[in-house]
Amino acid sequence: MANAAFTEATTGVAFVLTLSKRQCNTLLRLRQHGGGTSLQPGPANINIVQVDNLNPLKLRGLVSWAHDSKGNPCGFQGLTKAGELTADLLAEAGMTIENTNTLSVMKRLERCK
Repeated sequence: MANAAFTEATTGVAFVLTLSKRQCNTLLRLRQHGGGTSLQPGPANINIVQVDNLNPLKLRGLVSWAHDSKGNPCGFQGLTKAGELTADLLAEAGMTIENTNTLSVMKRLERCK
């Protein structure tokens, strides 16, 4: 079954997926962390990921949330299949958590020490 959000975000005129350096960093951190529902601190320093950076990834169909019976988001679900594959492509392109750290990410990392 196709991921409708990913399809809509990437195939309007041509296949295009644009991610900022910060979004790449977030996706790679989530993947290293395991991509699952736990957003507890760990080796990927997942505690520096900001919620406002997850929404653009959700709109592109790369991450998902669980929803309650009323349809309201009630928790982070993890990377979608498209998110996992995109993280694979980023790694294949030589992108890592370290070389996608932005100044704002570096500042958050420093504050966590």
